[in-house]
Amino acid sequence: MIRFLVFGDLHLEDCADGQERLETILRHAREEQVDFIVSLGDLCFPTEQFAHVMAMLNSCGIPVHHTIGNHDVQEWDIAHSLRFLGKERPYEAFEAGEYKFIILDTCYWKSEQGEYHFPNRNRVPSAYPVLPEEQLTWLEEQLSDGKKYIVFSHMSLVNPFAHRGIANKEAVQRLFAGKNVLLCMNGHDHGSDLKWINGVPYCTVSSASQFCWWGGNPPEVKNLFYRDPLHVIVEVDENEIRIHGMESEFAGLKPEDVGVTDYRWNGVDVHPRAQSHILSRHE
Repeated sequence: MIRFLVFGDLHLEDCADGQERLETILRHAREEQVDFIVSLGDLCFPTEQFAHVMAMLNSCGIPVHHTIGNHDVQEWDIAHSLRFLGKERPYEAFEAGEYKFIILDTCYWKSEQGEYHFPNRNRVPSAYPVLPEEQLTWLEEQLSDGKKYIVFSHMSLVNPFAHRGIANKEAVQRLFAGKNVLLCMNGHDHGSDLKWINGVPYCTVSSASQFCWWGGNPPEVKNLFYRDPLHVIVEVDENEIRIHGMESEFAGLKPEDVGVTDYRWNGVDVHPRAQSHILSRHE
């Protein structure tokens, strides 16, 4: 059995208690004796101010694998963010046990002139996010060795809402057809979701810190923080995948306080929880 912890969208730049949240996540990872940790992106701005965050992760005693999030390259080019995260390349694959884990980089935009990595500083009209052709070719190669695959990305590979899931989701789903893709996991949406498409489960993991409300009512309220750092523990064996989530509550203002009454937002559930699931390997 493989056991690993997944969290995303901590946004330490927004959190007064961000370091404590990360410490809680790392403590739980050690208690559960996970094989590795995956960050789904948007951990913190890649600046010297947060160098201690990388020091915490690098010294935690557990391998940590990073996914590139859009805020990781909000004002910085990809080379800078890779150096900060200690990554050699923005997308990669690694193996643990009998499984191959694939980390994608979905932070690309596409215009009539071509495909480009975030940021789109000049606000060129574009489709975004997308998985570029070069990475699709690489992904096809990674899926050609007959292994069992688990895929991580920052943006969803299936969310149909504009600018939430990748624009070329059907291209990825065609690559998955007939392959032993056990699970796909993403962050970005600051909510929870599970979709089954062509026998593949796609799980969105909620933010480790906040529900982002950009409605501006009142205008100064943009981040509604959770009391706890939401994350999941995933166990994979030959029969099933168990995703152990957690329940929390809003630490201060709730969505109702800013005029949000529908807890289904941009295609995900924004209740203060990380959903739990048991997924049969034979569904």
